Amino acid sequence: MARAKTATALSDPRRALILKLVEEKGPITQAQMVKALNMSWGQVQWHLYVLEREGKIRRVTKNSLTYYVSATAPIDFSSDLE
Repeated sequence: MARAKTATALSDPRRALILKLVEEKGPITQAQMVKALNMSWGQVQWHLYVLEREGKIRRVTKNSLTYYVSATAPIDFSSDLE
């Protein structure tokens, strides 16, 4: 549990890559990130958890799919999810 408490948003270069991908390509699903970054599902999930906890990204659900967007993205981006 100590790892979860001490991990910060940009303390790992892989989180910086995920954040950059979300900012450039978002809204993006976890599966799309796994494919784009050639990382395992679990690795991406862990890094998303840390980034979300630190307020760098947020998740949005539409049509039963979960998308990740930058925390600074505009609220109404539903046209991007079509």
